[in-house]
Amino acid sequence: MAASLQEIVQWLQRGEAARAEAELSAILQLNPGDVEALHLRGLARGKTGAFEAGIADLEAAAERHPQPHAVLNNLGNLHRRSGRPDLAASCYRRATERAPDFADAWYNLGVALGESGELDAAADAYRTGLELRPGHAPSLNGLGNLAVKQERFEAALDWFDQAVAAQPQAAYVRVNRGCLYRTLGRLDEALLDLELAIRLAPEFADAHYQRANTLRNRGRLVVARQGYLTALRYAPLRADIHRDQASLAWEMGEGAAATALLDQVLQQRSDAGLHLVRAEILMRTGQPEEAERAAGQALALEPANLQALSLRGELRSRLGQRDAGLDDLRAAYRAAVAASSEKTADFAIRHQLVEALLPAGEVDEALALLEAEPPAEHLQKHVALQSLAWRLQGDDRYRRFYDYDRFTAKRMIETPPGYASLAEFNAALAAEIERLHSSGAQPLDQTLFGGTQSSGRLWDQDSPVIQALADALQAAASAFVAGLPDDPDHPFLRRKTEALKLTGAWSVRLRSGGGHVDHIHPAGWISASYYVAVPESVMDGERAGWLRLGASGVAGLDLPAERYIQPEPGAAIFFPSYLWHGVEPFVSDEVRVTAPFDLIPA
Repeated sequence: MAASLQEIVQWLQRGEAARAEAELSAILQLNPGDVEALHLRGLARGKTGAFEAGIADLEAAAERHPQPHAVLNNLGNLHRRSGRPDLAASCYRRATERAPDFADAWYNLGVALGESGELDAAADAYRTGLELRPGHAPSLNGLGNLAVKQERFEAALDWFDQAVAAQPQAAYVRVNRGCLYRTLGRLDEALLDLELAIRLAPEFADAHYQRANTLRNRGRLVVARQGYLTALRYAPLRADIHRDQASLAWEMGEGAAATALLDQVLQQRSDAGLHLVRAEILMRTGQPEEAERAAGQALALEPANLQALSLRGELRSRLGQRDAGLDDLRAAYRAAVAASSEKTADFAIRHQLVEALLPAGEVDEALALLEAEPPAEHLQKHVALQSLAWRLQGDDRYRRFYDYDRFTAKRMIETPPGYASLAEFNAALAAEIERLHSSGAQPLDQTLFGGTQSSGRLWDQDSPVIQALADALQAAASAFVAGLPDDPDHPFLRRKTEALKLTGAWSVRLRSGGGHVDHIHPAGWISASYYVAVPESVMDGERAGWLRLGASGVAGLDLPAERYIQPEPGAAIFFPSYLWHGVEPFVSDEVRVTAPFDLIPA
């Protein structure tokens, strides 16, 4: 029997999981008490995707196995693969209780806790594992990834440096450090790491993918596109790579052909995740009918896919199928509640449902959904929708958030050192921004029309003029925040602080006829737009090319703007990130150039 089990282990190592499962089931029929066969069958079932059955086998085996810590570690791995990092963490903890010096379980516990958002506990687990196994590159890499999530970039770089020193041939560490270098604006160093990762592991899709993202930030779109295609050769079902490849193809002017590669892959193998990506791209490129069909194809393959169900609901609502859309969205929301609790249900789906309810006149139901306290990443959207609902009902609480006199301002920046005038600085900045706009079409996931937007985060550019802009805007932002009222009971004002951080930033070049649809900035606290170049027609006109505030950004809900602010070269206009804002179209032979950005408490 032992020799037979040894042979089965070899089958599992070769990927013959179905064969192994069948043989192990036969062994267990003859000898139900064979705990190692039960353990191995749990592993085999996990490899075939039969997660529930595999988990049941491993739970049973852990009770009787002579090495329960090893079985519990494998059980945790299976829970992670099935999408339950919380249950995985519980199994890894049980493994470390049985065998406190089991380094693998401490490492896996760090991974699972990180996926669950328990970053401090994850760091403790990694450090415990490192005490048991000094110089363990995966643990050092894990600590680097945690530090990146916490935006402690210098600490992250130190951890990645240690991981590279411990395992110089590890391509995955090079990829992570390369991504961090890109975030820090050190693009040359990023490319060195990513290109070395490709040499170390030529078929490692992430190395090609992240190199392509870095080249895209550099404006080298043709080479970046080839990088995405190479990554997809090794990972043809990676939805994130397909999404970025298709969006870049759109930006490069391929129009409807942007989804050609995605269509080709789906003809060969139908996949719910890829159908969902295709639906998202088709929706953003103005093809809602085809997008609705694609979302339906994703649901046919995975009826429990809540993202696909909620997206189909949103599309149906936009297509005028109001009842069917609300049915989908309510069903998706009920499923999200069942998977967690009413207060912690997926706020993305909650907000999609609210955006369908408001145009349908179901304001009371929308407000009931918005009574829950949102997590930080959904706060701005939550306040924006709640304010719209209050405005529809004539509720004065709306004005508590949309107080334009107190919460918005236009401020001129100080001329950065080294420039004779603000006009000279803006001319240099405009030339640098033009260099970053190498695509000819608007990005898919942004709000502008009739123009282009730079790739990546503007602050990541290794450019003296852009860094000078950041310094000047930091000073202007500090002055704006200092002038805000003090009110610890106000959800916006209670975050007031002297410690401020510039986060997301990009540049926009709008041509004649261009503008922005009404939107908010969900990742910010305060948002702003710096005006680099403003056409004469905008300076001399009335509202064309101006920033508008207060109009509804919800499809099908028509509410007028309440305030317009005229742009001016050298000025930054500040406003709360939850405030709906857009740009009126304009006509001019000149280009309107801006540098929008977000600000958060540090």
